Amino acid sequence: LSKTQWAFALSFILARVAGWTASTYNTLTPHQRIILSEIGVAKPVFLTREAGKNDKLRNLLEARGVPSEELPCITFARLPSFSELPEAITKGGFGWVLITSPEAARIFLEAWQQADYPKVSVACVGAATADALQVAGLPSQFIPSMATGKLLAQELPFKEPSTVLYPCSALAARTIEKVLAARGFQTRRLETYTTVGKSWSSEETRRAQEAHVVSFASPSAVRVWQERVGTDVIAVCIGETSAREAHELGFKRVLYPNAPGVEAWANQVASLDLW
Repeated sequence: LSKTQWAFALSFILARVAGWTASTYNTLTPHQRIILSEIGVAKPVFLTREAGKNDKLRNLLEARGVPSEELPCITFARLPSFSELPEAITKGGFGWVLITSPEAARIFLEAWQQADYPKVSVACVGAATADALQVAGLPSQFIPSMATGKLLAQELPFKEPSTVLYPCSALAARTIEKVLAARGFQTRRLETYTTVGKSWSSEETRRAQEAHVVSFASPSAVRVWQERVGTDVIAVCIGETSAREAHELGFKRVLYPNAPGVEAWANQVASLDLW
């Protein structure tokens, strides 16, 4: 480091001793963050959800004194099957619509609007997904005791017609369909979107290579990180599904909260006590 860079690093360290907060880190330029990382100071938690979806976790971490940096691993791409969804909603013939992510909720709402807002019974995997529908005026009639697809399928109330409409990602596992089939449901799966890796600049790749702790909210994000950077980081996952992927890919340490949710996720990060 140059004398100027050392002077900046020293001033930051002194500020930290005097009452540094995570918000201080969030005001730094990328270059200033690199300087601090190079001397092992204030390594942030990387937030890997799609762009614009990391704010809640960032704010919760900041309140806990944990610096963070957004580096989206994924983005979404619409699939041709989406065109079938408005017609499926209009025709009906299903007892439930299952929505298992905020992105699936966003896409379903678009199709529901195109279908002119018919009455539907929606079951959501968790509160965040239900909230994404509620703000558009479509309340969820059912949420399972814990936010997992398996429990959603196990606890979904049976009603006629027994067919379930399941608009989802092309990468979604078949767990929900298998559990529902064992209970006597029929499932119409419509793969309306998929998840793809988001492009990184050379600077973003460099920052990722210096990471120590990374947060993950989906198996797709876990895979992107492993392919581009490797597994020599602490992976803090929002829930069991992402954690299982991280374990299978060989991340050196994998943590996740007992109950899925952003607040519990933030607490799990903060429990590392590295800041």
